[in-house]
Amino acid sequence: MKKLFLLFFLFYHGCELLAQNSADTIKQEQLKKNADDPSQFITRIELFNELQHYDRNGNKFYVNQTTLRTILRIGKRFTTRVDLPYVYNSINTPANHKQSGIGDISFRLLGYKFLEKKLSAFTASIEISMNTAQSPILGTGKNVILPVISYSQLIPKKGILFSFVFQQANSISGDDTRADISFSKLQAILIKYWSARTWTVLAPEWFLDYMNGGVSMNLRTRMTYAPAPRINLWITPSAGIFGDFAGRYQWSLDIGGRFFLFREMNFKRK
Repeated sequence: MKKLFLLFFLFYHGCELLAQNSADTIKQEQLKKNADDPSQFITRIELFNELQHYDRNGNKFYVNQTTLRTILRIGKRFTTRVDLPYVYNSINTPANHKQSGIGDISFRLLGYKFLEKKLSAFTASIEISMNTAQSPILGTGKNVILPVISYSQLIPKKGILFSFVFQQANSISGDDTRADISFSKLQAILIKYWSARTWTVLAPEWFLDYMNGGVSMNLRTRMTYAPAPRINLWITPSAGIFGDFAGRYQWSLDIGGRFFLFREMNFKRK
């Protein structure tokens, strides 16, 4: 509970600091074109590093993953994405597996925006995570297919955008000695603008594990700053709240940035 209290304290204290920069005028078009909104297909490159701390039955270890992500918008309604992760896992294994290397590379084969109105959008995509990890402790050992749907709604007068994302994951092939994967993930995302350059994200996520049973939860927060129209920088402190799902950590810290390749993010600020 102390860690959770510290997380919320840092998050809201950061919000107050960001709000001090609220002299920028926020236009509705800026509110809509936010890359933290899963329904926005915006061409960009992202580089981020996440450190996750785990405690499994008294066995404490951490996983550090650096990911290069490329997202390409195709026309007005389609998108693709590629994630290339480099992973370090501190856990000790009897087989003395390699502790660092390429992890499971993932692809968004197709993302499609079914509906886009002035203040809302609905999307669906098919993604796949490949069994490419250079060591068993750096990946799942499985090829996993992940259909995803999202819905987003903008409330311009309050400078708020919220989204719901549902993801289903099922392994389809891979190492027969590794456990199969089948789970659902539901994430709620609340984006609050403090100025044209600063916003925060609150994103609780729940996992329903069909293989081992039970529900787990992580609470993710993010503080984002845009020093230039094509650049975002962020820090994401997060905490695991409950559950035994493999993706439920004790705590996590993610630092990263993104660069937009085209002028669609180049808004004028007053």
